Amino acid sequence: MIPDQDVERAIEFLLGKARERGRCKGALVRAGHMRKHRKALMMKQFNELPVSAQEREAYASDEYVAALTEEAEAAAAYEHILALCEAAALKVEIWRSQSANSRAQDRALSGNVGKSYGA
Repeated sequence: MIPDQDVERAIEFLLGKARERGRCKGALVRAGHMRKHRKALMMKQFNELPVSAQEREAYASDEYVAALTEEAEAAAAYEHILALCEAAALKVEIWRSQSANSRAQDRALSGNVGKSYGA
């Protein structure tokens, strides 16, 4: 059985990480848009070439590789905080199930099968 204190800590963790989770998601979205922006700027430098060649040059640039790296790092940070939050939420759900099972067992042992508390 998961102790109540662990559940309280999990809930506090979820509440405490909400802002960080939002910042991580925002950084991921921004990094994705910046990658596209950098690609467009790099293509613009080769505007005398056909579009496919502009794109090739942009993809081959160090600046584009840096944008990909930034996006990957933002994705990793977001997925990390997301996994931690999902684990905390799962702990709360397991506790809820265990608590419900414990209450049902208590009712069965006391002979109050089918009766709910407060009735």
